[in-house]
Amino acid sequence: MADLIYAVALFGVSRAEMQAGNLEKRLANLRPYKPGQNYHTTKRKRIAVKLGELVAEYFPNGGYSVMDGNRLKLAAQHYVDAESCRDPVVRQRATRCAEYLCAKLSRPTAPLPAAQAPLESARQLIERLKL
Repeated sequence: MADLIYAVALFGVSRAEMQAGNLEKRLANLRPYKPGQNYHTTKRKRIAVKLGELVAEYFPNGGYSVMDGNRLKLAAQHYVDAESCRDPVVRQRATRCAEYLCAKLSRPTAPLPAAQAPLESARQLIERLKL
């Protein structure tokens, strides 16, 4: 230990500065979040990504109601919980709850079939009524 202090003194670096620098490097590697990030903000982002995936899957052309939007958001929250939890029972319950919510969504109706005959113009309708 004395040799280390003597060797460090030769290079003009104090031992306290070396320890502080190494500690900062180790702590920087241990932190999973950047400044301003925390567990809640990252979870919110994961929920938003999952919500976008669900909207693209169930309503690719839009047209969902407020109730459907709320159900999709709640289903996204359950799916994120199921992905992040470690207990298999809780994971299965969260997944089933999300699937139940997705099953209750009102799917957009299929487009109406096109009429077999072409539509008449206004002039043709007037002429037909005159006869």
